[in-house]
Amino acid sequence: MAYVELAKLHEIEDGFMRPVRLAGLELLLLQEEGRLYLIANQCPHRQAPLTRASLNGSVLRCPSHGIEFSLTTGRALNASECEAGLTFYPLVYEGSTVGVEVNDR
Repeated sequence: MAYVELAKLHEIEDGFMRPVRLAGLELLLLQEEGRLYLIANQCPHRQAPLTRASLNGSVLRCPSHGIEFSLTTGRALNASECEAGLTFYPLVYEGSTVGVEVNDR
């Protein structure tokens, strides 16, 4: 496994959002209420990008359809037709950076 840095910790504060392309995946690194998340950069409802989503506490709101998702559980909060939740990816902290471990094949 190889470590891939996504951001330096001193660059990150609440409201931080950065799209990341990694191994063919479109991801979104974000921080809210002091907690970092790495999620798939698409709304589970209709796969709209979440790059311009809004954050309010632990709630992420899709900019395309207004569906709100809990960053704690990943589940939709205001849309019964959206059964799928956010997809989370594990983060790794190394020194003063945050990143992910990827296969180095």
